[in-house]
Amino acid sequence: MAAVVTGKGFIETAKLLTGVGSPVAFSYLALGTGSQTEDTTVTALATEITEASGLSRVSAATVTTASSATAGDTAKFSHTWTSTKGSTVSVKECGVFNSSTSGVCLAYATFATAIPMESADTLSVTWSVQCKAG
Repeated sequence: MAAVVTGKGFIETAKLLTGVGSPVAFSYLALGTGSQTEDTTVTALATEITEASGLSRVSAATVTTASSATAGDTAKFSHTWTSTKGSTVSVKECGVFNSSTSGVCLAYATFATAIPMESADTLSVTWSVQCKAG
């Protein structure tokens, strides 16, 4: 899985750093069944899972910082979903957002191969977004 931080994600992060406007912190994770090019212009998942399947957008179970190059320089978001769907759902994409619906997409990725999710299957996703000089 490759991943990209989006242009709008950078803009919202700059607003969070400065307090300009009405910035909202990122804490939501979403899964989808579509896919698109991982590009800085992504603003939403191609086909976000929104039905009651246990796989819809959630507030991340864990939002914290971690250490990469410097202590505390990485934002970390993680959650484990449990499918309640009777039929198979093929998860192909995921993203980090700042709202329970729509909102700004901070980061986007597609999985190399679709992940088939049947009832009672679990999927854990952890995003690490490092803030660094350069």
